[in-house]
Amino acid sequence: MELLLLIIIAILILIIILLFHKKNVYESFDNNLDNKDSNYLYPIKKLAEICDKEAGLNPSYMPKACYVDGKMNTYANCKCEDDKGNCKICYPTIKKDDKNSSVVYNASFS
Repeated sequence: MELLLLIIIAILILIIILLFHKKNVYESFDNNLDNKDSNYLYPIKKLAEICDKEAGLNPSYMPKACYVDGKMNTYANCKCEDDKGNCKICYPTIKKDDKNSSVVYNASFS
């Protein structure tokens, strides 16, 4: 009986530890964090207005490679596209460090 009680307590402690760990490692894809260096998502608010100012282009809401004038930039996504879905304006290029890791990018509009 004591062994069964110890097993139940051990399982409960393990569940509590797993829930606590899950809560702390959950990644939030949010641009509105207190740490201003954590802004790593491309903003889409007011993107329609920005693209419309650029010769009546449409916003590219889906992730799309930056492919402008026959040249592909694998470190940038498409920002605005024409009516046929061809990319015309790209977001700034994501910088890489010497280990080829992404450098934190501030995607806020200026």
